Amino acid sequence: MKTGILLLFLVSTLSANTQQSKGGIVPSLLNKLSGKYEINGMVVQVIPASGYLQLLVPGAPVQELRESTPGRFKSDAFSDEVFRFEEKDGKVDKLISERVGTITTLQKISDQTDNFNSVDSVLVAVRFSKHFKFYYGKQNKSDGPYIDHLIQQLEGNYDRILSDLKVKEIPAIIVRIYPDLSSFRQGINYPNAPDFIQATAFGKADFRIVSPAVTTLDSISYLKGAVHELTHCIHLNIDYAPNNPRWLWEGLAMFESNWSFDPKEIEIIKNKQFPHLSELGNGMEYMLGYVIIEAIRDIWGQDTIISLIKKRGKVTEVLNLPENEFEKQVFDHIYKKYINE
Repeated sequence: MKTGILLLFLVSTLSANTQQSKGGIVPSLLNKLSGKYEINGMVVQVIPASGYLQLLVPGAPVQELRESTPGRFKSDAFSDEVFRFEEKDGKVDKLISERVGTITTLQKISDQTDNFNSVDSVLVAVRFSKHFKFYYGKQNKSDGPYIDHLIQQLEGNYDRILSDLKVKEIPAIIVRIYPDLSSFRQGINYPNAPDFIQATAFGKADFRIVSPAVTTLDSISYLKGAVHELTHCIHLNIDYAPNNPRWLWEGLAMFESNWSFDPKEIEIIKNKQFPHLSELGNGMEYMLGYVIIEAIRDIWGQDTIISLIKKRGKVTEVLNLPENEFEKQVFDHIYKKYINE
């Protein structure tokens, strides 16, 4: 589960004066642009490859960055975001992400990058189930019974979630099970991840999780967290737009994993201090996620949830409602259903 993680699946542009060779960007410029860039404690890495750059974001798959127009690059994953680099005194010092209405600036903090790829070499054991392929550490013989429970949980929810979201089929999902928190953090490119992050979706058919034999989560939270990440993978097969918007991304995963919090225990609901959905953060996207999706389903039906996924939460396009009216109806429904019964 990605509670509190700033999981930006960034797409990119790079700076002006980009030099090209027949094979792509010349090596000298690749090395100049590579390094670590930071914003609000989150560090992303730009890594030179053969004629292009790779963008490494904590908790996300590696993205290839290629020039789309002079000085502006996009990744192979997204179409609505670009990056550019800025220089100061002849050295690259900023990486700037641009999306419609949003500019994010990351400060360069190091010319050096880390290599996380070798950690997966410890995952030498393989197991198969109908819809999943599991990699885990062979030396952890005690993992066997725990992994049996994990397989049962994932397979037991797989068909239901696909049916709920009206997805006919997706590729077999690879599940990487790391033997400890340290190797898990390396496996998700997030060496400083807080302890509560113990699973994360890593693409349309890939999620990564700490071994159930060593997790610090209780068994119920661990298994719900696995289904939560499975939901993210299925979501990405409908529209590859993680966290866009975050309330829908996390809300859907909370709902499909049947992971709910009692609104009677949430002060802002009890006191009718309803937030704007776009402002949900600091864990509230999880606390309220289940009941928000439940309210949408109750009021407008399951097809509306699917349409919101495809339209990336653009309420006015899906329901022809102003966002404030949509939010009012959602939270009024939650209040009446759980508080004013």
